[in-house]
Amino acid sequence: MALRLSVVAVLLLLSAASTTTTTTAAPAQALTGCSDKCGNLTIPYPFGMKTDCLLRKEFFINCSHTTQPPTAYLMYSDLIVTNIYLDEGELQILNDVGRACYDEEGGYQTDRSIKPQLLLQPPYTISNTKNKFYAVGCDTSAIVNAFRGKEEFITGCMSICNSLGSVEKSCSGVGCCQINIPSGLYNLTVELNSFKNHTRIWNFNPCSYGFIAEEGLFNFSPSSFEDLNYSALLPMVANWAIGNEIDTCETAQKRLDYACNANSNCVNRPIDGSVGYLCQCLPGYEGNPYHPDGCQGDL
Repeated sequence: MALRLSVVAVLLLLSAASTTTTTTAAPAQALTGCSDKCGNLTIPYPFGMKTDCLLRKEFFINCSHTTQPPTAYLMYSDLIVTNIYLDEGELQILNDVGRACYDEEGGYQTDRSIKPQLLLQPPYTISNTKNKFYAVGCDTSAIVNAFRGKEEFITGCMSICNSLGSVEKSCSGVGCCQINIPSGLYNLTVELNSFKNHTRIWNFNPCSYGFIAEEGLFNFSPSSFEDLNYSALLPMVANWAIGNEIDTCETAQKRLDYACNANSNCVNRPIDGSVGYLCQCLPGYEGNPYHPDGCQGDL
């Protein structure tokens, strides 16, 4: 993925990839009388862009027409949604690239720096299977602070190197480090620190970077020190589900607001800090298991 892409270019690239991927899949369905398009993004029920077009308020997609094509935001946040996956219970969203920059004397440059916060609330959590946390720089310490339920988690990594020639061409610890993410996390913040304020390596690396990105969509190289200056956002994956921590298939099936419709199965989220349940079409059926018409087939 080229890091010099603008936000609009990223959206166009991801939308094109989404169109290519979904042409052979069963078409997603919105409720009758409801639009299922925001620009190039398909918005299937239980998501929707109006109150009477979605299952619950947390599935509201705010479609902004201030850009061309229009941009989809998750609820009233600034998180841009670029894909919605029904079967997997996942969203692809664009996430801030954290940046801490210094001048040649080691002074912190507030105007060039970004302190990211990823404000996700259940039923949304950060996917621990599809993402990695990356710290990029030769004088960089990156700390991740997040929550799972009421429990706070702190993790991170650091990268130290003395010359551009010593930097490897992959994210293996020299110039770039990466770590797995604990499951079920939300409300994440990134704190970037430097040991020498980049004074020893300022000529080729004046900034530290820290961010979550979908695995395979960020490829580190020595040019990343410069390229990341032009990248404000990168794709990542968030999990979603129906309900909250007490909503399992066993309890949900007894309630009037049970979300799985005809020819579908209820699937519990793994016991990993995620919440709620998902619906999936039975073998031989296709469509949208959350839609009132359920999944369709010739069986």
